[in-house]
Amino acid sequence: MKMFIRIVILAVIVSVFGSTNAQLIYLPDTVDIPQVLVTANRDMRNVADIPGRVTVIDSKTIDELPVQNVDEILKYVANVYVNRSWGIFSQNSSVTMRGLDASARVLVLLDGVPLNKSAGGSINWQLVPINSIKQIEVIKGPASAIYGNNAMGGVINVITKNPKKPFQGEAAILGGTYNTLGGYLNLSGTNLNNDKGFMWSLNSFYRQGDGYFLNPEEIRDSIDAKAFLKEYNFAGKLGYSFSKNHKIEVDGRYYSDSRGQGRKVYEELGDHMSVNTTYLRANYKGVFNTTIVNALAFYQLENEFKQTESISSNSGKYKLTERSSIKDDIGLWINATTYLNDKNILTYGLDLKQGSANVKTTYKTSTDVLTYEGILDFYGVFIQDELKFVDDKLIVVAGARMDFAKYHKGKLVVENPTSNTGFINNIDQEFESNNWSSFSPKIAMTYKLSKKNSVYISYSKGFMPPKLDDLSKSGKIRKGFKIANPELGPEYLTNYEVGATLKYFDKLTIEPSVYLSQGKDFQYFVGTGDSIDTGGDAPKPIYQRQNVSSVEIIGFEISSNFILNKQLRFSANYTFNSSKIKKFSSPDSEKKDITGKYLIEVPKHMAFMGLGWNNKYFHSTLTYNYISSQWYDDENTISIDAYYTLDLQLSKEFIEKIAVSLIIQNILDTEYIDRKGYLSPGRFITAEIKYRF
Repeated sequence: MKMFIRIVILAVIVSVFGSTNAQLIYLPDTVDIPQVLVTANRDMRNVADIPGRVTVIDSKTIDELPVQNVDEILKYVANVYVNRSWGIFSQNSSVTMRGLDASARVLVLLDGVPLNKSAGGSINWQLVPINSIKQIEVIKGPASAIYGNNAMGGVINVITKNPKKPFQGEAAILGGTYNTLGGYLNLSGTNLNNDKGFMWSLNSFYRQGDGYFLNPEEIRDSIDAKAFLKEYNFAGKLGYSFSKNHKIEVDGRYYSDSRGQGRKVYEELGDHMSVNTTYLRANYKGVFNTTIVNALAFYQLENEFKQTESISSNSGKYKLTERSSIKDDIGLWINATTYLNDKNILTYGLDLKQGSANVKTTYKTSTDVLTYEGILDFYGVFIQDELKFVDDKLIVVAGARMDFAKYHKGKLVVENPTSNTGFINNIDQEFESNNWSSFSPKIAMTYKLSKKNSVYISYSKGFMPPKLDDLSKSGKIRKGFKIANPELGPEYLTNYEVGATLKYFDKLTIEPSVYLSQGKDFQYFVGTGDSIDTGGDAPKPIYQRQNVSSVEIIGFEISSNFILNKQLRFSANYTFNSSKIKKFSSPDSEKKDITGKYLIEVPKHMAFMGLGWNNKYFHSTLTYNYISSQWYDDENTISIDAYYTLDLQLSKEFIEKIAVSLIIQNILDTEYIDRKGYLSPGRFITAEIKYRF
């Protein structure tokens, strides 16, 4: 491990458009229990005191949702778009918010540890199994004033469970469509007594599936293969409480998988990708008089292997490529909260993080070898003040953060090139270092009209840093050939927002909000005007990621939750986003002007409805999700069709120890395709038997 420097249905049961008085997606029988959130201010707060849209999804809700993966839980949160087009067979899932594309524009945390990799910004959502989650907290809108990197669209914090009994556990087996098989075993315990003692947990998870053909039957050929899956996950946690005021916690995770990509020529596994992820975390929390201190150290290492093979339909030429990569992130985050008095809370801290990448691509059917590497250092300091006025009815939050970053040790090496890569000569290029900084302010306030009704207004800025893949990497991409841009800078978003929470007779909750987001220096692939021969049927255009675009997003969302009675609950939400490019400056004079065009892969409309029914025989959750059409290309000439799904979960518990459940996703077997033209898995059914002890 390197020394640094080198040292988080929507309501199936309740509508979840978070608010100044945020709700659990599941609404318990007692509706006035105060809720506590840790993400918005990096320490525990009553959600009623947070001037912004927040959502808390508890473990009971998670157990009752018709989902297979952690990211799918977020489909029920208003204005969160989850793109997992291959279901459980997807290697990556894109989770975006508030009319933005690209998952790197949302900061994802696991027990406070950032999962966004400096190399590419993607998230390994398979790292934590569903059954080990205590709750998920979602903060909408820019949160860079307190979190810095990637928190441009919002923050999602996935928080895992801690034991409550001396010894407890659960074991389950599952089976389903496409010969899917799996299971998990969780063990935990604690001897905590008088706020002193140990706690521990061990978790394991396994799943495999034969998969399905990604291409429609009418266009399949001899090299089409099933997108198979095999994955397993191990995790352990150990904590010790010295007293009520001083606690430490350490945990580690290891995840490994192998997933087919739907094509096979000669190799036994065909196109496939394998990922091994190691995650380590250490956390200290201490209370010193009126100050609470949190110190979090973390390390994430990802080893990835990808094999790709193809055969030209024209020339019959066969290509086999292997890519191996080592990507890691290490950091130390320290923050403190000081209660100056009962109406003034000050939060401040220091964040340090370093990410690196070393990626090697070997062309097995030619002599080409490409290697790129680089390091990104991040330093951030922040301060935030929370003030209460007018008998605590008015709460004002103001804060700012300064981030500094340095890109260095960037390098590109090309050995023995041929037309397969497009390079003419050997290259051993070291890139110049690149430094940049970002200032992220925020001011927000909420006013409690009554005990249950409130309004809020906020102004905030967020940013997304450049990724190492764009700073250092050159090579073939799907639409052409990409060259590195070591001078690439961050992109920024300014957000203006108003919203309200309105409750009627403890039965109906309505939560509307509207916002305007203005982005600048957005990163886009632009053509350089040149092209190269990469061994295909025609020369490929050359692209480079550059800060060339300004964006404007006008958005609206509304959520409602209606409690019919103790057995029936109905919820619904609707989201509208108009995400347009306001200005685009390309160095390529032949590049079409896309000013006024919509961002790609951003649905303009999304809708959700959920019905939860509890009775003495079983529990059921029925949900409906609608995703409108999206643009596939920058010029808005090709679109991805709109689609909807109907999902169901049925569960029954016996003698408080045995539980059975049935999940049917996409009941109507709706067929829809992703941006690559690949099919969804269609109707997907799993059954699970669980034993608690």
